[in-house]
Amino acid sequence: MVAKSINKKASPYSSLGIDRLRIGVKLQAPIFDADSEKNLLLLASGKTITKGTIENLKKRGIRSVRVHERDLHNLMLAPGESQDSQSDSPQDIRRKRLQLASAISAAQKQAALETQRTHSPWQIQTSSFLHEIRPVPVAGYSNRLKTKYREQFTVLTKITDDIYKQLLLTKRISMPQIYDITSMSFSQMAQDMDLFVLEGIAPIDNGNFCRHGLQMSSLAMAIGTQLGLSRENLTQLSIGCLLHDTGMNKINYKALMSETPLSPIESLELKKHPIITFDLLSKVHEVPTISKLIAYQIHERCDGSGYPRGQKNNQIHPLAKIAAVADEFIELVSSRPNKMGLLPYQAAENLVFDASQGLFDRNAVRALLQSMSLYPLGSLVELNNGQRAIVVRTNRIHYDNPIVEILDKDGMPQLTNLLDYDDMHVVRAVSNEEMTTPIFAI
Repeated sequence: MVAKSINKKASPYSSLGIDRLRIGVKLQAPIFDADSEKNLLLLASGKTITKGTIENLKKRGIRSVRVHERDLHNLMLAPGESQDSQSDSPQDIRRKRLQLASAISAAQKQAALETQRTHSPWQIQTSSFLHEIRPVPVAGYSNRLKTKYREQFTVLTKITDDIYKQLLLTKRISMPQIYDITSMSFSQMAQDMDLFVLEGIAPIDNGNFCRHGLQMSSLAMAIGTQLGLSRENLTQLSIGCLLHDTGMNKINYKALMSETPLSPIESLELKKHPIITFDLLSKVHEVPTISKLIAYQIHERCDGSGYPRGQKNNQIHPLAKIAAVADEFIELVSSRPNKMGLLPYQAAENLVFDASQGLFDRNAVRALLQSMSLYPLGSLVELNNGQRAIVVRTNRIHYDNPIVEILDKDGMPQLTNLLDYDDMHVVRAVSNEEMTTPIFAI
């Protein structure tokens, strides 16, 4: 599904007048009516643009179309070229294509400027996947669904491992496997978003890059959904997250997992992995260009303090900013030989502070809280009346008032929506060690 707004940098589609379409080009991706709010499909991939095609579009009142970036270079007529005269010499074609490349570059820069002017690229549109998410239920999780999701996560982790190995050994990727992962993620989100996020925010074992990539993909997709992204943009985001750590397998990462702080040389070694990942992915043409950029920019920070290039603000792709927030949260809650993982609430608090200091995109951090609550799903908390509870569901924009299961004196859970009570709220997160009452498993 194509995003309604074509001047968003995150979208791979651009608007093109039908008088600028080159005759004889075979489409690699479908094209849509640029003026339709319902993303009206005009031509499927594999179709060839003919004079008859253009005449039919004109008869239907179509003035411009949305064209995928894969087709834009071949499909867009160069300045001075017309649909009636396409018999130029090779030299003329080369010159005009250079002019075309310059025009595309200028258009991309203009899109970036538009993003800067609006300060935020996010908005809920008709194509947003958010419309497919069920309202938050005041109910616990289905045991059958919990078992199903955990089994599926195990299978998907194995698939991700296979994808990593294939890329490293053959420089190729099985895109059907990639799309199997994203398809299952969409299905899980639509069925129970909270349970999907709960699996995604769990701490990761040290050095388990495949699991990290999968969970980061899940959490980033949940954040992107709250920000109003379309299925297509969420897929690009997911792929970038899934593949972002493939470069770690090319460096001496085991030395980086020691209990001692990194030396300057080890730190430089670590900062190479996004470059190595991008180099690997650049040889795989099936991977969307935006996904490659996401994998490359995940460790950049909005204030320029990140790596590998120290890019800042609008130099960083909007989807990479989402990925950075998801990556950082999972990193903060996961233990390493030289650090203990934080409580989920502490990790959320850290991200809120860092966003206030300009490191992370504030909208992406806010969407993280809407996805998992300020006291993240699965957290043990204490209420202002002294009762202990576990967070089981979010209330989205009311992320400081989650739905909890209160533990009574007998340790039995009582489902309570804190949004319904003016005199009841969470006062702090509680560690497992503090709990004197046995905890039930969610």
